[in-house]
Order: sequence, then structure tokens, then C-alpha cells
Amino acid sequence: MWGYNIVLFFISGALSFIVIPLIYGMLINNNCTALNYRKQPIPIGMGLVFILVQSFVILIFALYENTNDTFVFSYIISILMIGLIGIIDDIIGEKEVKGFKGHITSLLKLKLTTGGLKLIIGGAAALIVSLIISINFIELIVNILIIGLFTNLINLFDLRPGRACKVFILLSIILIISAKLRGYNYIISSLLGIILVYLPYDLRVKSMMGDAGSNVLGMTLGVFCAGTQPFSIKVLYLVVLVTIHIITEFYSLTEIIDNNKILCYIDKLGRQ
Repeated sequence: MWGYNIVLFFISGALSFIVIPLIYGMLINNNCTALNYRKQPIPIGMGLVFILVQSFVILIFALYENTNDTFVFSYIISILMIGLIGIIDDIIGEKEVKGFKGHITSLLKLKLTTGGLKLIIGGAAALIVSLIISINFIELIVNILIIGLFTNLINLFDLRPGRACKVFILLSIILIISAKLRGYNYIISSLLGIILVYLPYDLRVKSMMGDAGSNVLGMTLGVFCAGTQPFSIKVLYLVVLVTIHIITEFYSLTEIIDNNKILCYIDKLGRQ
């Protein structure tokens, strides 16, 4: 399968090399911009590249292999679902309501926010995948939580240029190392090929992937983790994810990173 991993990595990279300038120009021409952390207007929603290229490459590969693997098709459906919500959030998302607590509170008041919509659709996508791969009710719950929390995790990190991509690369390596099933590594390899081409845009503060991108990156990590890791390792990942989310309810991830010399160096590496 390593041969497939390498081939899909380069195919996704080559397609991204073609698609990224086209999407970038489309967003610029239609004034799809937002203020970055420097208060400069730049194109938002470049994560559309991740949605289009990743779903196309994985689908074509599955058809080429003549696979009937429902896990792969459920993954494609999940990134299309969460990617769509990301695009909606990038275009009309409100900024006043933040965090799980805020969006859940709004839902309880029967007020739908884009964040609340993400919880609903993301939960539905996680349920679809988890129903396919889980062998009992306990594992079903663990898988749903892992997919949901991983999806939101990348969104939490996507506050500075290149940070979300760097976190995805690091977590991908960790997940591949701890995986019990190696046959799905090409899902990660394909997305890494896209990131290789896109990352310079992000690091040079030329564009933002937006929720459309961070949602797909996080959903990919979550689905890959749920589908490839031993149950005991998944429980460990779940504990770490819950801990990080609790911390972020009270502390700023950016401040934590800035106050650590090693993390700060990695975070700023390559950024202009």
C-alpha cells in the first residue's frame, strides 16, 4: 500500500497545484474575504480546495480499486457534509457566539447558529461513520466523540497562519504510527499532498482555509482515528481530546503556545 500512498500524495499535490490558483482567483473576484489576525482582508474559504481535491481523489481511487468498502465512502460523505457547513460558516458565520457551551446554549434556546449547525451536521456525519465501524454501543459512543472532537480541534488551532496545517501533519504522523489497520493510510497521504501545495499560501498570509478547510482536516483525523486504532488507544486519544477542549474553555491556545519557546518556534516557522 505504500506505493498507493506515494502515488495519491503526488496526484493530490498535482491537482492542488492546478486548482488552488483557480479557487484563489474566484474568491478574490467575488470579494470572499475576511480580516486575518493582522486585520488585513484576504480570501477566506480556501479550504474548498481540500473538499474538492480530497473527495475526488479518494473516490476515483475507490472506484479504480473496485472497492465496496463502506468506510471509505462514508468518509467521503463526511468530509462533503462537514465541508459544506464550513463554507456556510465562512460566508455567514456569526462571531458573537463561541465555544461548545455557547452554541449548545443557543440551540437550547431554539436559536440556530452556524456553530450549532456544525454540531448537528458534524454529529450526523460522525454517527454515519461510527455505525459502520463500531462493533458495540460503547465503541459507537467513543467513535462519535473522537470524530466530533478531532473535527473541532483543528478549528481551535486555526487562529494563526499555517498552524492548523502543522498540527494536522503532526497528528497524522502520530496516528499513522499508532494505527492497527494500515490499509487506510492513503487517506492521510492524499490530504498531505494537498497541504504541501496549499501551506505556502497560508504561511505567507495570502489566504485563509477557513472552517471549510479546518473542518475537513479535523474530520479526516477523527475518521482515520476511529477506523484504524485499537479500542484502548482510541480511549486514550479521547481522554486527551476532552482534556484539550476543557482547557480551551478557560485558556487561550495562542497564549499557551506563545509562552512556550519550543511551541512558539514551531508555530512561527515559515510564517511571513
